[in-house]
Amino acid sequence: TSQISALTVVGRNANRYQSAPGERVNFIWSDGTPTASTSTTAGLYLSRVGSRYELNVPADTTAKTLTLYAGGWKARGRLDISLGDASADPISIIIDNPNGVIDRVVTIDFIAASAGQSLFITYTLVDDYGVGGNITLSGAALAEAAGNPNQPPMLILPFTDNFDNIDNWGFVDETDLASNWVIINGELHQQNRVESVNAFDQSYHLGTFGHLSDGQTLSDYTMMVDAQYLSSDLAEDIGVMFRYQDSSNYYRLTLNSRYGFTRLEKKVSGQFTPLATNSRGYMADELLRIKIEMVGTSIKVYLNEDPLFAVTDSSLTSGTVALYTQDNAKFDNLRIEENAVLPSIVIASPVAHSVVPGSSLNVTALAINVPTNGYVEFVLNDTTSLIDTTPPFSQTFNSVGAGIHKVDAILRDEVDVEVARDTNIDVATQGDYIVAVGDSITNGIGDNYAADNLAKFGRIISFQGFEAPLTDKLNTNEAFANNLVVNEGIGGDESFDAAFVRIESILERHPETNQTLILLGTNDALSIIPSGLSCIGVTCDGTFKGNLQTLVDKVIWFDYPANTVSSNIMPVVSLIPPIWNSTDPWNSTTNNRIRDYNTVITTELSGITVGADLFSYFMPSFTQNYASLFADTLHPNGLGQDVISSLLYNALNLSSSMPLPFILDDLTVSTFSSPQQNLLEVGDQYYLDEAFSLASIPAALQDGRWIMSRNVDGTNTSASYLSFTVDQAVDVYIAYDNNAMTLPDWLLDFSETGLLLSTTDPSTPDLHLYKKSFPTGTITLGGNLQGSATGANSNYVTIIVEM
Repeated sequence: TSQISALTVVGRNANRYQSAPGERVNFIWSDGTPTASTSTTAGLYLSRVGSRYELNVPADTTAKTLTLYAGGWKARGRLDISLGDASADPISIIIDNPNGVIDRVVTIDFIAASAGQSLFITYTLVDDYGVGGNITLSGAALAEAAGNPNQPPMLILPFTDNFDNIDNWGFVDETDLASNWVIINGELHQQNRVESVNAFDQSYHLGTFGHLSDGQTLSDYTMMVDAQYLSSDLAEDIGVMFRYQDSSNYYRLTLNSRYGFTRLEKKVSGQFTPLATNSRGYMADELLRIKIEMVGTSIKVYLNEDPLFAVTDSSLTSGTVALYTQDNAKFDNLRIEENAVLPSIVIASPVAHSVVPGSSLNVTALAINVPTNGYVEFVLNDTTSLIDTTPPFSQTFNSVGAGIHKVDAILRDEVDVEVARDTNIDVATQGDYIVAVGDSITNGIGDNYAADNLAKFGRIISFQGFEAPLTDKLNTNEAFANNLVVNEGIGGDESFDAAFVRIESILERHPETNQTLILLGTNDALSIIPSGLSCIGVTCDGTFKGNLQTLVDKVIWFDYPANTVSSNIMPVVSLIPPIWNSTDPWNSTTNNRIRDYNTVITTELSGITVGADLFSYFMPSFTQNYASLFADTLHPNGLGQDVISSLLYNALNLSSSMPLPFILDDLTVSTFSSPQQNLLEVGDQYYLDEAFSLASIPAALQDGRWIMSRNVDGTNTSASYLSFTVDQAVDVYIAYDNNAMTLPDWLLDFSETGLLLSTTDPSTPDLHLYKKSFPTGTITLGGNLQGSATGANSNYVTIIVEM
């Protein structure tokens, strides 16, 4: 009886091919039903991207093997395989050859958890390389498995994979966006962005990963791999998984520079749990050399040969490896080997670049291959020493002064000789560990300026947001630089999401938290969530007030909802900034709704400290606003985020406020209504209507305020094109097209600097810099081609520098 379903073709009709001898692989089988045996080079081919073959076969508790005879010509196909009862992870297999014919015999061993199930197979053409390539299918054969598919193949160590092909890899997409894993020049690449507002489980990130099909029986081993994030967009997750059993059971190490973190996590029976974290992502274009050592319940993590994390966990004792990302990334030089036999030690806590709010330092270390009668010496600041002779090794330093410290863990043998050492620097005590909870404004969407997101001492490595600038402002006194602000903002979140989906996992990840900065409401306003103003009890359910009060209660009470044990965490709730989605933002319905939300915050929430008033700052009156500090209608740009960091600093330090960053008032352009003032760096766009970017910036423009207008205004001849007001004396720099034959009349009063601003604009690769000093007051500049100006191909760029 035939058990393989009829073949279904979706998309373009399939056609038959018959290859000449030697052109294609000759597929052979026997003992089949209904085709008893055959030897053929014929098959079906299917063209047009998106077209696919579909078939299914019965699955039950009997082990079976399905063999597919598939291939293609100058094409990339994706084979997706899944069990109907989801008792095993779905897998994807790539069949790819952009240069000619490819033939593959794909063997699938499977077994279902119960009778009456099906194994589903689709084979989709995902790329025809622009030459009409196609995917082919010659046949399928089903038989009872010769072995037990529940007994995975043994992986012989040492194992290396230089990624000549991906036959031994399966791929899993955790989000609703499809990945694209491919081999390029002997490296494993993932080319699609799969991160979105839906790529979360609580506050844990989801992405896509490729897992090594062999290796499920591995238990104690060391894995090493090179990883590099390639996307020029948001700096999302990249990392590795180990002791991977299936999509619900694994350990995972992840780095991210959009938020700024490195996290070690586990997922057991589908439930995530944090194991270790810091606030350091990766640098742009950084090659990450990741190494994981697993010995029994001990896990040690190394990054670029530096010990990073050490934990003890018994949840998962075996499993293979996987490579994980959320966007364009590559992996190479995978190696799995037996663990080293030399003694080693890694400090488990406190991790480097961390903050401990109290004055006690509990130091723990994980030591492997400890010599007979060996012991661990813990040393604080090269002076105070404590000994522990019995694992698990730990000691507590009490009455540690406020500030930054160094901790050493030294493994010694029985005659006191040092055999291994680990050092953690930038361990701060008696400071504030502050977690920022919010939406995309907290996350930093719209902040293009990465230079101020590398906090002092390397405590934060990220690319956006107010968290690193605020951390540095709080740590102005470097002798007592003991504060840290962590970015836990998630784009798209409303108050409900933070209160009922995210906050428990966020607080579990950051047990040292003693303050939270809460900024939520922008998405509530857009979704028309009722404010709940003056509501009481259950009538507050589903309102902004009800959601935010629940969030606050979960922050301040350790045993919510009993609410009898204080968490000793202070929630600071800031007022929501305005939204610029109306020609009349002062009177817009959306901003009136935000005013109601802000009234809830200032008058009706209990258990909070009111934070920064972002609404009044960015829109102080009907006639004045600072929409120019926003990258779009919702998100502050780099300069806007710097302003927010100062406003938050002042809200946290009422007795010692700092001056706000220098900004331009009354910024107007005669041709349109929404110019920006911003902080820019090499690689940033400098026009609002062009993709050209800055290639080099003279040091004289360091920390300058850049006015971003439109290149289309390059033909403007007005005597008053651009106007703004300054509250201090400034130097105004004009970057003018180096191709110009004559300058506009208003620019003749400026001095030649001899400096050039370089760009990626092929018609204007260099802009000549002119300078003039102005006192406090209003400054008006003319159009690009005002007066006798000729020859300029592009509009000028204005940069204002404080004197």
